[in-house]
Amino acid sequence: MRVLAVSTLLLSTWISQSVALPHVSRDVSIPGPPSDPKPPSSGDGIGEWGSEDPGIGDYLDKTKFYGIARTAGTLGLDNAKNNMMHYLGNSGDDQPVTVENMLNDLPDFSKAAKAFIQNEATKAYESLGSSDETAFVSKWENYYAAKDESWDWFFAIGGFSYSVSGTMEKVGSKVALKYRVHVFDRYNWDDGKSVDIGPFHFEDRELGELHLKGIAQEYVVRGTSGTVSVSDFKPGEAVALPGEGGRERK
Repeated sequence: MRVLAVSTLLLSTWISQSVALPHVSRDVSIPGPPSDPKPPSSGDGIGEWGSEDPGIGDYLDKTKFYGIARTAGTLGLDNAKNNMMHYLGNSGDDQPVTVENMLNDLPDFSKAAKAFIQNEATKAYESLGSSDETAFVSKWENYYAAKDESWDWFFAIGGFSYSVSGTMEKVGSKVALKYRVHVFDRYNWDDGKSVDIGPFHFEDRELGELHLKGIAQEYVVRGTSGTVSVSDFKPGEAVALPGEGGRERK
């Protein structure tokens, strides 16, 4: 029996030295988004919440803006409605956004995001070298949803930031990519702009005043897409966006 055991051990040793065993995926965790973008040096928002006392006129204005938000909904501007309602709700809590919907509704954003993802993934691919895996997190990029691209997102969010994070992992002879897209924005109404929704016209300052009076509140919009998995990433080849296929919800 000892002879058989020794023979088996020698055979196993020879096989392990002669045959390349398949790479076992360790399912590397995808990092979260980068730190929140710094607000501009000039400030972001109209001022300190609740720094002024509200009057009857302010409460009447708030009622008016609830009506404007509902009107936006009847016009199909659902995201604009929801975000304004959240502002008027005065909680200050973060508001989630569905990144896939933004990519679908904003074709120019979709193009910009696809090029950005391809570039970041290629840099991660080139950094692999002799390593089996790597994780990456991009910096924030800026995008502005204009009226002619989507009235809904123009009123709902306007300018925002986006980033991508993901992993690269060697799996046999291939390199697998997994990534997610992140969106960030500070929802506020400051001075110097105006808005027309349906029959209503108002100055941004009017809505911003409700924040100063403590009866509405600025907040942060955040969103992270589902995971997109590419089993055989190659630099230069188009990568599917979240919602286009190859997505894996976590």
